[in-house]
Amino acid sequence: MAKNSLDETRALKVLLAQVRGFCESIQDILHNKDTAEIGRYTSFRDMAHTYNDLAETARVLLRVPSMFYTFNVDEMPSWGDSVWPVQKKILEQVWVSAKLLYSSLEGSIDFVDDEFDNLENFIQSRLRAVIFEKPQREVEVQNAIESLLLGRGLSKGSDYDRETGKFEFSGKEYIPDFIIPKLQLCIEVKLLRDGRKSKVIEEISADITAYAKQYERQLFVVYDLGVIQNEEEFRRDIENAGNVKLIIVKH
Repeated sequence: MAKNSLDETRALKVLLAQVRGFCESIQDILHNKDTAEIGRYTSFRDMAHTYNDLAETARVLLRVPSMFYTFNVDEMPSWGDSVWPVQKKILEQVWVSAKLLYSSLEGSIDFVDDEFDNLENFIQSRLRAVIFEKPQREVEVQNAIESLLLGRGLSKGSDYDRETGKFEFSGKEYIPDFIIPKLQLCIEVKLLRDGRKSKVIEEISADITAYAKQYERQLFVVYDLGVIQNEEEFRRDIENAGNVKLIIVKH
């Protein structure tokens, strides 16, 4: 499996869907009144084996050595050497374990989205306070954001990086201002001066399309030097593009 965080996040979502389908399949078996109980639960051993595979995949993706319970399938009786109440009990245990696995996976994905929201709110509330003079270049806003990230306890090179991750899209090279790998997030800064409103909107639209190929989440920080009159109108089309957030900070 690829090591980058975007691939891992996609893999988690695929695994989440697989576990959900697995739980539904077991539930269908347990509630299938059209099949006699003597033959209804004969797949219990195969289901336990499948659950073990799903749990192992989750363990690798979430990097937790012993978080999930697994079944010793080798010591289980075969369907021909067991009675249906035993088979049903094992299948119910597999179902409960799979439901717990599903909750853990769901929670790990929600955590990333929560952190994305927290970071957005943090930058929105703090950025203006750390810029003392009217910025003349975007790098000044970038420097202010980096100071906020460091102040939040993030470490450069591990928690975040700056102007790395270059890639090519439609014949053009893109380098995000910041990336936060564990959130599968890129951050792009725009300094909005007089006469640049249309240009900035065009740049953001192009960036959204390109960055969507590499990053699960995108955050655009627009530092406005008195150009934007209607924030809702400015952000409307941008934030409708998917998992994209826009911060507007006025000087």
